[in-house]
Amino acid sequence: MILVVATVRVHPDKAEDYEAACREVMPALQAANSGILFYETGKCREAAHTYRVIEAYADQAAMDRHVESAELKAAFARLQPCIAGITITLNDGFG
Repeated sequence: MILVVATVRVHPDKAEDYEAACREVMPALQAANSGILFYETGKCREAAHTYRVIEAYADQAAMDRHVESAELKAAFARLQPCIAGITITLNDGFG
């Protein structure tokens, strides 16, 4: 299993747009790839205008399918105007 944690900082005036877009695109992204085990976002309590996206993939192939998918490219095009910065960490699950 591969766990991905993305820290997304949004432009202060784009937080509502980011949240609305995530509500729409995230379920569609997960539905498009059966190898996505978990895909969720939440608003960070300790940092303003910051969100965490938590993703779990069955294996490297599932993550690669997601990263290369047309669905992700379309979703990112929609989210990009809201994003001020993003940091992504990859983690190997062992449980």
